[in-house]
Amino acid sequence: MQLAGCTNAGNAVEFCLDGEFDLGARYQGMHPAPGERYPTRFCYVTDDTSGRIQFSGSGQSNPDMQGEFVVSYFVPDTVRIVNREAPPDIEFTGKRIIYEALRHRRVDPKLFVAELEAHPEWIVGESDDGWRTVNYPGSPFESRVRVEAGKLSEVRTQADVPLRGRVPVVWRWLWPDTGAPEVRVLIEDDVVFAAQASWRELSAREARDLWRLSDGREAVTLDGDRWPAKIDMQMQTIVDGVYLVTGVRTGFAHMVLETAGGLVVADAPAGWVELQQLPPADLVPGYGISRLSENFVDFLEASFPGTPIRAVAITHAHDDHAGGARAFAAAGADVYAPEHVAAFLSDALNRTTMPEDRLTRQGGKVTITPVHDRLTLDDQNNTIELMVLSHGPHVFAALGVWARDAGVFFQSDLHVPNSDAETPRDDRVATECWFAAWAVAHLTPDTIVINSHSRPQTPVARLARYSDSESCRALAIK
Repeated sequence: MQLAGCTNAGNAVEFCLDGEFDLGARYQGMHPAPGERYPTRFCYVTDDTSGRIQFSGSGQSNPDMQGEFVVSYFVPDTVRIVNREAPPDIEFTGKRIIYEALRHRRVDPKLFVAELEAHPEWIVGESDDGWRTVNYPGSPFESRVRVEAGKLSEVRTQADVPLRGRVPVVWRWLWPDTGAPEVRVLIEDDVVFAAQASWRELSAREARDLWRLSDGREAVTLDGDRWPAKIDMQMQTIVDGVYLVTGVRTGFAHMVLETAGGLVVADAPAGWVELQQLPPADLVPGYGISRLSENFVDFLEASFPGTPIRAVAITHAHDDHAGGARAFAAAGADVYAPEHVAAFLSDALNRTTMPEDRLTRQGGKVTITPVHDRLTLDDQNNTIELMVLSHGPHVFAALGVWARDAGVFFQSDLHVPNSDAETPRDDRVATECWFAAWAVAHLTPDTIVINSHSRPQTPVARLARYSDSESCRALAIK
């Protein structure tokens, strides 16, 4: 399938943005505040002969983790996650992905302008000062676009961003050098990404190799409805009164504790906005900010009929873990968070820019109860202790949820094991070793640690053996 607006038929062109991404402004940093910038590279390869597009990104996915991601789009209905370092690749088939592919392609300002010229029917308004209002298919918001002397100058659009609400998103281009323009991406007044652009035409061999399966191995194939994320909630019993709900969205799990006073839930998930696309889009379309947790609340009410949701404990202020707290407040739950970020979360979750949700319709607000050091939720069946963890590599302030009587401890993003190995993951060694030391010092050896992003359950006694690993010993020496 040929994509509209193609200008370099027969060639594969790589367009890259090299710069810095501000994790703090994205509310994914050590602190929920701008000023935490990390080197970041986004590249987009377009092959106008076939309409294929490849996106690759590298940089800090969190303060403690370097991330790399490569995905190829074979329009109209196949996506491939490229695993060059650890084949095989993973392919999702059967889902129409043309709009997602176009949102990546559109980041190239030259292709953006060419596409606009090829689709005058998308332009729904023009002003005397040169701005055009554009209604892109597949986007819930209109965009305002300014092109000067044939070059893209600015794109203004909107996005529903957790902990911010429905806010403006701006791509602003500067052209001091036509071959190396500069771009700034802003959410409200915060620059989340600043970069310099470059183009290069790939050789025939590079282009050919780009689309090959990694190591020549057949890809693992999955149904397209699982891309890029799927909601498929399932409840697993850890011990009596302690449950893990998986599939709130792909890769997200949450502990649920049954107490005499009602349910206590760990974390309030929110949607995820893909800022490397233009216009930006929700990872799970239609779920935005509150609806993911509203869906979770509905699941809990159906699974525990007649049982109220007593409380939700926010483990840390990253927007994907905290942004759904409005849904729990609407359900009547108390909201707890580390003292260090309580004021920020109170302001963020009650912003007037929040799109309409259940809490809005109730006329309610989120009240945050700060946790300093430890806070016990007494209960005759299942005593719960909320514990503030000391400053670590992932985030400045984190909260753990300990079902003491049941011997289960939940945390998010601090211990994310891939297996039952007695050594930490190489790609997260600093955080894994740090958390292991904390757990040994504060939890009983028979406590089982569970987490938000992987299935293995780890007894603290195993974490104690992390300290004997070569990687943890090397960190201790430093």
